[in-house]
Amino acid sequence: MSLSRAFYAALFLAIGLQTLMAAERGIAIEWDPRESAEGAGTIWLGYLMARTAYREKHKLPLPVSGEIIPTFAEEVSARSDAAAIYQELKAKDKKLHDTYWEQLVQVGAKGFMPAYVWTYLRRPSWSEREAPRDLDVFERWRASALKDHKAQTHGRLAVTPK
Repeated sequence: MSLSRAFYAALFLAIGLQTLMAAERGIAIEWDPRESAEGAGTIWLGYLMARTAYREKHKLPLPVSGEIIPTFAEEVSARSDAAAIYQELKAKDKKLHDTYWEQLVQVGAKGFMPAYVWTYLRRPSWSEREAPRDLDVFERWRASALKDHKAQTHGRLAVTPK
């Protein structure tokens, strides 16, 4: 088995185990790989797994049913983890290129992931106290570095009625 096949086999095994653990808690991962650009589906699944792991680690409560809205810290952590997954996959597959994740890697490298999440993905449930202090610096940087950028999210976490 080649290195890339072994890597993907291990990755999908880890994803499968995480999915089982999420299901035991009543968390459903709702995701359709056909909605993602070619090669990016695995990264979006990694994003959803990172959200699940964050919720488990921090013992965050679940709604009775419906979509699980991410906390600010959860979203920052999951996007950062997914950007790292993208970099790892790209190191193994030189043909992999996704414009959205390329930009998120840049955002993370500049230390702007919290400002990015706040600016592009903010939820009404997030407190103003959580707002990053470097929003003005991020605004200036993004004017040129993220010109015409559109935030994306593929998939969601939900609690299914029992």
